[in-house]
Amino acid sequence: MTGEDKARLTQAAVEVVLQASREGRLTTEDDVFQALVAEGLFHPAEGGGDSDGARRTPTEEEAAAALAGILAGHPWLASFEGLSGQRVYHSPDLLSLTYARILDRKGSPLLLMAEEIRANSRDYPRPVPVELFEAPPFDLTPAEIEHTLGIMAADPQYQDISFTPTSTGAVYLFSTLHLERGYAQFLAQRAESLAMNP
Repeated sequence: MTGEDKARLTQAAVEVVLQASREGRLTTEDDVFQALVAEGLFHPAEGGGDSDGARRTPTEEEAAAALAGILAGHPWLASFEGLSGQRVYHSPDLLSLTYARILDRKGSPLLLMAEEIRANSRDYPRPVPVELFEAPPFDLTPAEIEHTLGIMAADPQYQDISFTPTSTGAVYLFSTLHLERGYAQFLAQRAESLAMNP
């Protein structure tokens, strides 16, 4: 593959990831590869060149071999291993790592909720209102949330996930690994008071 071929492939591959990030989607190497095939950026058969010496288009094999390095080494892109086990790519300028990880976990409400509750308790620290999970980007239904909380209550791996009600009846979720119950209750009540009196 020539330097010109690699430059064209790099530009096209990066644009696929940037477009997906603009649309709030993650991208795998296979997604990028399929998009490049659809754009006709390389020949499906071995050889891929013209016999008369004209500029040669890289083969799928050459492109696939170069693609991982292109995506991994590009300064505008970031990646992590997704729940599927595949490496997923995004543009941090368009789609933050936090948001990208939420998108990756959307297929598993249990992990999605547990990790978000734990992260908020650990990093901010604060409990989160249960209604948070009905809003974008989570988009869980009340029934899904209730079902997931029931699973957490019965599974030893999630025994740190707890809840505290406020005086208005709102329910806040927190992790006992990162917040003591009394402090979580105080923070939840304060958040509720601020929401009622902006």
